[in-house]
Amino acid sequence: MHATSRPRRRSPDEDRGKDPQRAIRRRSWLVGLVLIAAAVATAVALVTIGTGTGPKPPPTQSPTPPPVTGNWNVAVDFASTVRTIDPDAIGIDESTYGTPTDVTDKTSQRLLRVLDAGYARLAVTMSDPSNPQSRIICAAAGCNPDVSVDTWIKVMQSLGETPLVEITPDSLSPADAAAIVQHFDAAGNAPIIYWVIGNEPDVNNQESATTYSAHFNAIYDAMKRVDPWIKIGGPATLGFDEPFIKTFLADSGSRVDFVDFHYYPGYEDETQLLSDLTAMSADLQTLRTMIDSAVPSRASDIGIHVGEWNISADSRTLGAFAYTGFASMFDADMLGRMLEGGADSLVWGSKNGPMSIVYGDGTGAPAGYTPDTPMPMYEGLGMFTGEGLFPHFGTRIVSAASNLPNVDAFASASPDEIVLVNKGTTATHIKVHITGANARAATIWQLTQPGVTPSPPRRLGTALSVKGTFDILLPGESVTTLVLTPLAEKPK
Repeated sequence: MHATSRPRRRSPDEDRGKDPQRAIRRRSWLVGLVLIAAAVATAVALVTIGTGTGPKPPPTQSPTPPPVTGNWNVAVDFASTVRTIDPDAIGIDESTYGTPTDVTDKTSQRLLRVLDAGYARLAVTMSDPSNPQSRIICAAAGCNPDVSVDTWIKVMQSLGETPLVEITPDSLSPADAAAIVQHFDAAGNAPIIYWVIGNEPDVNNQESATTYSAHFNAIYDAMKRVDPWIKIGGPATLGFDEPFIKTFLADSGSRVDFVDFHYYPGYEDETQLLSDLTAMSADLQTLRTMIDSAVPSRASDIGIHVGEWNISADSRTLGAFAYTGFASMFDADMLGRMLEGGADSLVWGSKNGPMSIVYGDGTGAPAGYTPDTPMPMYEGLGMFTGEGLFPHFGTRIVSAASNLPNVDAFASASPDEIVLVNKGTTATHIKVHITGANARAATIWQLTQPGVTPSPPRRLGTALSVKGTFDILLPGESVTTLVLTPLAEKPK
């Protein structure tokens, strides 16, 4: 999405050429319209935070959740592991739009620290790409190239984030890329392990997959010669571009450590946006199948990143939804589907106008939005990260199934948490059943946005299960997190 080594980005429409049909190129529409109806959301928590760094476990293939049976609406089995995900899977892109930038804004830094994100991506380039010895600077349009990238990385790491550095093969040579890796290895910060080569090459440069893959292979090899332990991904296409990615896997599958693509709807209404949720789940399953088929000998070592995403890149859609409770509901549901599908999520961006987790600048924001106001996106992510109020969603995803078309459920074990998303506009009671559970207590945290600006999750209290079942009220367009703990003795 962002421009690297290009003219300053002005607005989503200007970058996209004001063409609503570009949405067709961004996604493979695999699923029809989703009906809007009554639904669900209730939240839960205790006070701890849980991300981690270090070696990332390979994704495991997920079985299809069993259908819900019995007198309940959502069934969760904490003993049935769907997959193990990356501890840093809930990440952000440090786009650094606005003034001051995140690197100098203490309020923004505090919000990022509280959010407890994992990956944080920073795009870098050479001040003089013809000279590998020239100064390394940030590359996202609107960033401050006078700020040392070493300082930037240090701030990220001080916030508990895991830096992921992006470089673009159209402006940097293999020698440049190798020099950047060498610089960070010697910079005195913790090592930079994760890298991505490219930024929407299929659109920004109108580059063929064959040409991109040749660039990727040359740069990958040069970087790995400097540090064989780093992990490098690509191609970072604009949307799930199946033909491009298929060619990339054929040409670079023996090298790539994770496959990256971006997600941005164009000009869409509410029904179209909701259909994107099931389309994302289908795309992730398709991509995993493509990886398994292209490189079966190392498929389990290749991860998936949705390296940029937001509710839209179109100013009309953003104006209608980005500041609303619909956005926080949609963003939470999209994140849950990415985690369930085994993908790492990096939302765009850390500080910007409507496309951000923390408001920075821009036009068209409702009254009440000033620099450093948390966006609905921030609060939607917070229903998984806990925002310091309750435990971070776990790395072991377990079976969670709903029989209500407008209620989606996601669950993790250790900590045992259930995130319920009510996509409908009306409130409803639902029954949540924990398979094989003894008596459990659930701290309920809930996110709704009746006004213009969002508020942090509200603690509603503690509920006790009856025969392993909770009765939960979910407001319309809401997110609810249940943080579960065992009871010492069964309630009488």
